[in-house]
Amino acid sequence: MPVEAVLASSAIPGVFPPISIEGRELVDGGVCSNTPIAAAVRLGATDVIVLPAGFARAVRTPPRGWIGHTMHALSLVVARQLVQDIEHFASRVRICVVPALCPLEISSYDDDHCAALIERAADTTRSWLHGGGLRAAPNPGPQVFHTH
Repeated sequence: MPVEAVLASSAIPGVFPPISIEGRELVDGGVCSNTPIAAAVRLGATDVIVLPAGFARAVRTPPRGWIGHTMHALSLVVARQLVQDIEHFASRVRICVVPALCPLEISSYDDDHCAALIERAADTTRSWLHGGGLRAAPNPGPQVFHTH
């Protein structure tokens, strides 16, 4: 079952088919809850630290092809859901959001740039921590589409 679980966790609607496990059709959980703040609250969390993967907000050319359009649309849905969850749960738990990579000119789904994105995210997070990010008032930062 481990192989099926990995396949299900990457079954992005419109890109990869759902995976059937024990009679249940499963897709990537990020589709409905990419940042499971609700689950953390339900389990009793009082503090939630969000490490947003980000989405390409500063792309110079629009996505191409059906996979590019699907991934971009999914990124927009994920970002909007994060904003809604922060707004909904901010009065119940302390939510700290590590600054997303911005501007992000490439898709976080582009495997060719994983190492560079990881390095950049680590540097951003380190700077945020050293600057008192966990002690500062929660600030979700720009999680919606904008330009620079």
